[in-house]
Order: sequence, then structure tokens, then C-alpha cells
Amino acid sequence: MLDLAILGLLAEHDLHGYELRKRLGDLLGPRSAISFGSLYPALNRLEKAGLVKAVTSLPASRRPAAPMSGSLVGELAAFRADRARRQPATGGGRGSRGKKVYGITDAGRQRLVQMLSDPDVSDDRDFPVRVAFCHNLSPAERLDLFRGRRDELVRRAEQHRASPPSEDPVNTYLRSLLERDTAAIEADLAWLDGLISAESAASGRQNISTTSSTPVDTRTPDPSGRTDPEDPA
Repeated sequence: MLDLAILGLLAEHDLHGYELRKRLGDLLGPRSAISFGSLYPALNRLEKAGLVKAVTSLPASRRPAAPMSGSLVGELAAFRADRARRQPATGGGRGSRGKKVYGITDAGRQRLVQMLSDPDVSDDRDFPVRVAFCHNLSPAERLDLFRGRRDELVRRAEQHRASPPSEDPVNTYLRSLLERDTAAIEADLAWLDGLISAESAASGRQNISTTSSTPVDTRTPDPSGRTDPEDPA
């Protein structure tokens, strides 16, 4: 999920570590807070794999002051990572303060599309991230993604109906959790139906536009071979 989120964000903008961490927090929510201690190893791994690269540094006006992570361990990890990456004034990829700016490579874009179009849609944590960046897919691939997830949720709903919760009073709270899960599946199915309907309608409009843009010759052919009998040519 972290690799997918990093590649998706870098496909939209080149970012340095601090801004990337902030956007990851906005994307994944407070329950999936990303520390510098996990972000920089992931970036280094993606860079070694040729999926991200160092790019030209951001303008000074866009370099925010280093935010506090709220964790001493996280701040120490960020400090060590910055110090390890610092080099004497060399080429691109670092600002005047030694901050590395990351961008996505062509191989990274290809890997992003592969991850987004993976037919396995059972992971509840990474599917919202895939939806956030599914504009990188074709309309047909987006429909496959939405329909695949819908089929997955329909299977889960059928499993819930086939295994009703126990009536044992001791399991009152367990039953309440199962009821919550069922309600969440129903809500997600309605949401996916809306996405599928909107995507199908957009694809239909695009197909109609493509068809109508092709000129059609409605003139009656002449036995002599001329398209228009009144054309002297």
C-alpha cells in the first residue's frame, strides 16, 4: 500500500520527503500515519528499483520548514536519513539545503498501472488508494477494477448470509460487529454501483462522440461511378 501511494503521488507532482509524508497522511488518514523511519527506506527501495529518481529541487518558496513528527524516534530517523543523503554541492536532485526531491520514472509509471490494475481486489486497505489514482487507468481498466471489487463484496455478503451470527447472549458484541460489517458492505456496494454507472455512462458518451465525428457519405451512388449524379466531374 505504501509503495502504491508513493508512486501515485509522485506521478502527479515531484515532492521532497517532508511534503510527501504530509500528503501520505492526508491520503491514508490518521490511522495509517507514516513516519520518516518507514518513508525513507521505502523511497530508497523504490529508487534502487528504478521506479523513482532524484529530480531538480523545488523552488525555495515551496520548501516548508521541517515539521515535528511528534515522535522522538521519528525525528531521529529523519535526521539520520537526511545526514546520510547529504553530499557536498553536487548535481541535481538536491536543493541548497540538501533536501532530496523525488520524481517518478517511466518504469515507475508502468509499475503504478500494474499495481492499480491488479485483479486481486481483496485488500481492504489498498483499494481506496487504488481508487484515488485510478485516473491513470483506461476507462475499461477502471470498470474492471470497480466490477472486480463489487464481485468480491458480493461474495462476502453471501458468506455473511450463509453464516448467521450465534444467538448466544455472550456474543452480543460479536453480533454487533458482524452487523456493522454487513452494513459497511452494503454501503460500499451502493458506492461502487454509482462509480460503475458513472464510468459506463462516460464511456458511452465517448463512444457516441467518436462515432458521430466520423463523416458518413449518404449520397446515392450513380451507376456511372460518380458519387453525385449532378457532379460534372
